[in-house]
Amino acid sequence: MRLLSSLSGCAFAALMSLPAVATEPLDLQQEFTAYNERYNEIIATYDLEAFIDLYDDAPLWIAPDKEPVAGLNVPRGTFGFIIENEGRLTHSFDELIVSDDGTQVVMIGRYEADIEKVGVKAQGTYLFVLERDGEAWNIVVDMFNQHAADGGS
Repeated sequence: MRLLSSLSGCAFAALMSLPAVATEPLDLQQEFTAYNERYNEIIATYDLEAFIDLYDDAPLWIAPDKEPVAGLNVPRGTFGFIIENEGRLTHSFDELIVSDDGTQVVMIGRYEADIEKVGVKAQGTYLFVLERDGEAWNIVVDMFNQHAADGGS
């Protein structure tokens, strides 16, 4: 329960750090649809460096039942594990919240993972906080939960 409170506190702090938020305009919806497609393509082609380039230099990684970790080691290791075991991971997004000044976005969606070689099949939800860096968006917070995938997935 303490971890859940910590994670909730981290997510709340990340959301509160955004200036007043508004629902996304259509052009940002399209931009993040393309971003999500690129994310899935990077994963499907096992491009570790392109995957890491989606992140800020010191993102906050918040995984279930673990203390939050800052830096690229955990995302690099997690995706490296997927590559090593020829796993699959797909993301979709359901909600996009944009700061009034357009420099930050909260992206909330679902994912499915299947790493057959090690018997892992999971699904869950994720929350990204992204910041604009010139024309690009960098993930500064990556938070997710997971559960075993349904047999039909």
